[in-house]
This record gives sequence, C-alpha cells and structure tokens, in this order.
Amino acid sequence: MKRTDESPLDNGVRGRIDMERTTVLTVDELSKTFGNHEVLRSVSLELKESDVVCLIGSSGSGKSTLLRCINLLEEPTAGTICFRGEPVSRSRVSLAAYRARVGMVFQNFNLFDHLNVLNNCVIAMRKVQKLDRKTAEQRAGYYLEKVGMLPFIHAKPHQLSGGQKQRAAIARALAMEPEILLFDEPTSALDPQMVQEVLAVMHALAKEGMTMLIATHEMMFAREVSTRVVFLDEGSILEEGTPEQLFSCPRHARTEEFLRGLLYRCPGEM
Repeated sequence: MKRTDESPLDNGVRGRIDMERTTVLTVDELSKTFGNHEVLRSVSLELKESDVVCLIGSSGSGKSTLLRCINLLEEPTAGTICFRGEPVSRSRVSLAAYRARVGMVFQNFNLFDHLNVLNNCVIAMRKVQKLDRKTAEQRAGYYLEKVGMLPFIHAKPHQLSGGQKQRAAIARALAMEPEILLFDEPTSALDPQMVQEVLAVMHALAKEGMTMLIATHEMMFAREVSTRVVFLDEGSILEEGTPEQLFSCPRHARTEEFLRGLLYRCPGEM
C-alpha cells in the first residue's frame, strides 16, 4: 500500500474511474477438492486496484479455502490464479516473495509468541526483503502507529487483548507493503467489544485505497465499506454485486434466505 495523504475515493468516484484501474488479481475457474469433498467449484473473480471485495456466506461455504488458495497455502485442484497478469502456483513463484505482495491476516492472528510486537513485524522484512534492522524497525513503527499499536511494541502476544493482537497482525502484514491484503474472518476470534477496533482499522485502510479481499460475517461492515460483495454458497459464487444491489435486492432466493437469517439472529445490525 502506498503511503498517501490524498482524500479517499468514494464509491461514486470508484465507479467513474473503474476502467482506468489496473487488474491486480484474477481467479479463473478455481476448484479445490479434499478427498471426495469439493470445497470450491469453478470460482472466478477479479480484483482491481483499490477494490474492497467482501466474501460472505455460511460457514463451510469455501471462503477461507478460497483465500488460502490465493495465498498458495493450499494448492488448487484446478483453475488458475494470475497476479498482475502472470500465472502463479507453488511451482512457479517464490512463496515468500509472492506472499509479501499478497499478504494475509488470519482469524487467529498467527503471531510468534516468543517475539514482542515490534519483532513480530520486523522478522519478515529482515528475512524476506533483506532490510537492515534500522530500516525494518522504522517501517514497522510507521505501520504500528497507523493501527494504534506503537505504545505496545515491547509487549509479547500473551500480554495483549484479542483486538490488540489482530491490530499487530495487520501492522505486520502492512509492513511488507503488499499490493493486496487478504483477510480471513479477522474478527471471528474476538470478543464483541474488540470487533469494532479492528473494523475501524480496516475501514481506514479501505479509505486509503488498499486493495482487499475479506472473508467476513460482519454484514454492516461489508455493506458500508466494500466496493463489491460476493456470496459463496456450497463452494460456488451464487451472486455478486454492489453492496446496495446485493443487500437491498438480491437476485437469488438462497442469497435472500442467508441475509434474512442474519437479520433474524441479529436484529438491528443491518
């Protein structure tokens, strides 16, 4: 993500300049099978620069597996993934270099327990990008300050709340200055009072133009922040569209049923 002081793009401006934005990621007919269980079925999607695409759907619909395939934590069974127009796979790219450009934030933080917050952010820059310690620490400090974690640089993960851990994990991903950030249910492991502090960080990143693909159950966040919402059902993309279209007037009965179920369980959230 480029550091910028420019005003964020609202959805109207995004729409007008959409044709000018470069495609960053293309997923084409992606499938993933575990044994006899087909988790993803011919999934295709595209991310352009500054897109914020939210993946929604029931647990087990394939959201996390799709992100893990894109990040090459899982090898797709079929289909292709292209980054900046170039096909990527475990056999074609340096995994560490690719993951520096396509970062991922996990639901369970994945921080190193034996390292403090600062060193959790510094280690990948030192090992993958070969930065000297001073440069790596300066960059880590910049992003830790951005997410409100600079006062906690000497804390170990066990000394942090869940929200603080996730903000540290976001800073760690940002410190690699990726072109895309993938978020796998980033608030699902958090207590309700900690959810908003993480969503606020992600909201700010969206305003700054960070390209993001987010698996989430936070429907208000998806409705307010995303440029496009993708509904996954049993491993397939059943419907996608703008937040206004998908939440207000879904085309498929299954999408409507899913959203109605959320409204019933969480009155007043949307």
